[in-house]
Amino acid sequence: MWTAMEAGDDLSKTVVITFDDGYRDFYTDAFDVLRQCGFSAIIFLATDRIKDTPVRIEGVDYLTWSEVAELHAGGTRFGSHTVTHPDLRSLSPDQIEYELGYSKEIIEQKLGAPVESFSYPFAFPEENKSFTQFLVDILENLGFENGVSTIIGRASKNNNRYHLPRLPVNSWDDASLLRAKLEGGYDWLHWPQWLYKHAHHNMSLMQRASLAGSGTWK
Repeated sequence: MWTAMEAGDDLSKTVVITFDDGYRDFYTDAFDVLRQCGFSAIIFLATDRIKDTPVRIEGVDYLTWSEVAELHAGGTRFGSHTVTHPDLRSLSPDQIEYELGYSKEIIEQKLGAPVESFSYPFAFPEENKSFTQFLVDILENLGFENGVSTIIGRASKNNNRYHLPRLPVNSWDDASLLRAKLEGGYDWLHWPQWLYKHAHHNMSLMQRASLAGSGTWK
């Protein structure tokens, strides 16, 4: 689970609870707990893993479309997490547009409601400015209103709305640790995260120089 929060001194500011992929345990376990607490959430679906009957991939069960419809009727919102959950950097521009556009289209068809939010699979490549701008352009053209990423931190008005940061929330977080995250205690982790990505990106560019012109984003 990831939580996106608007940064600020007032803890009453908006907190958005998000779940990636579309695991079935949201339906069997999490939904009732959230409802009892008066909370709602948004689930980002990798649509090729959502079928009419539950499918198991890598030991995890996924939601069915009837369960998605039931959750939607109960106040859960849904967004796109691509079709096949690929690393977008490995795809051509046309393939990326398909992954984003078709996932949005199929969810809208199934639910009869607009899909406005997107969640990036895998680590968000913030160090690759040309690629992230390309993603922003596609999301805008497809009618998305925002996108969330694996960048660690709280969202603010200074963030690009198409790659908003989030805070990871884990089963071992106690109340004090969760409060520390919501108050900004984890925001500093974005900088070592960025430095690691930047160094890894530069090394990858050197290693892949011979593959230039392959038609995929690197």
